[in-house]
Amino acid sequence: MAVDRNGVRGFMAAAAATKRGRQRRTGKGPARRKASPPAAGRPPRGRAGAGPARRPVPEPAELLRRRRRGGPDEAVDPDIARRRSQVAEQKARSLLLRSLMILAALGAAGLIAWLLNSPYLSIEEVMVKGSSNAAVEEVLVRHQVVEGRPLAAIRVGAVEEGLAADPWVVSASVRLVFPTRIEVYVREREPVAWMPMEGRWALLADDGVIVDYADDPRPAGSVIHIEVEDPGLGGEVENDDVFGALRFLEALPDDLAAQSAVHMIGEEIWVNAGNRPVRLGTSIEMASKAESLHAVIGIAPDGVIDVTAPGRPAVSPWKAIKPLEKRELYLQLQLKL
Repeated sequence: MAVDRNGVRGFMAAAAATKRGRQRRTGKGPARRKASPPAAGRPPRGRAGAGPARRPVPEPAELLRRRRRGGPDEAVDPDIARRRSQVAEQKARSLLLRSLMILAALGAAGLIAWLLNSPYLSIEEVMVKGSSNAAVEEVLVRHQVVEGRPLAAIRVGAVEEGLAADPWVVSASVRLVFPTRIEVYVREREPVAWMPMEGRWALLADDGVIVDYADDPRPAGSVIHIEVEDPGLGGEVENDDVFGALRFLEALPDDLAAQSAVHMIGEEIWVNAGNRPVRLGTSIEMASKAESLHAVIGIAPDGVIDVTAPGRPAVSPWKAIKPLEKRELYLQLQLKL
């Protein structure tokens, strides 16, 4: 009988493989050969002996330490490197441009500062308008508004406040007219009448403010004889009768007002107008009463002129007034016989 050699060989190979597997499981097989150490100068081989062993991947902290120590950088993509270079150049140009702009601004500021303080922008002319009684020159000198001072050094607000502090001044404005002129505009109070106050005479303006003092009133000028407290220089007299007298004297012609003196007799206001006694009554419609007096004083007969009703002025002849009353009027109004 013919024997299949290939089949026998396959069977024997299978049996041998089974025996080797059994020995491996039970640990009774032949001892494994120990791996010999690598020869000098040869790199160690991996498990399969196909090449050098792989180096362990460093941790992120180790990579950071290496970079700090100046270790070799990893390869960078050319496009990324080019982009980084462009960004760095743009930052450098931007920094240079900002530096140049700052230097230009500082140079311009220095030039402007020099120009503002140079003789080209200094005072050569001081023009003052509207001042006749106020001490404008003293205020300007005190604030160094003088020839040769740079216009930029003038504090306009401070100068205006100094001018407004003068009792004569109602309002003041200061203008810098470049390159070399300064203009000062002043609106003054109008003096109206003198009034005795505590042993001296006070000059009242049209708004009741005291603008000056004197030992005696000027030879020609209106006078108001009404007792009030002295508010001091620059203070305002707050009294209705005084305000009424000021309105009356303001409305009179200058020549007649200069010859007039207002008095209080009882509760009524009287005036000695050119040595003519005039009864005004209360302090209402005083401007109308002044106009009425001006219209009749030149034609009125001798006696007391009554304009308490300005639309119907009247005259009381002296013969109709009792002698005692006439004498009292002469004394109180300081009329001349």
